[in-house]
Amino acid sequence: MRDEEMPTNIRLTNKEQEALRKKCIDINKILVKMGHQPVKDSELVHAVLLQVIDNIEVSTTGQIAVRV
Repeated sequence: MRDEEMPTNIRLTNKEQEALRKKCIDINKILVKMGHQPVKDSELVHAVLLQVIDNIEVSTTGQIAVRV
């Protein structure tokens, strides 16, 4: 496995973990209805990061935000 493919741990708060779990359940219900395999929480995090990472910016007030 190449270095850029090595997993790295990230700590989530309980609130973040619960929000991720709930969103994963919602998405998996849709995926199963479509005949697709459900995704794991970690797979959802990877998919989201890859899609939004280039749109993360810092506002003029110093807040981190995702540009829509």
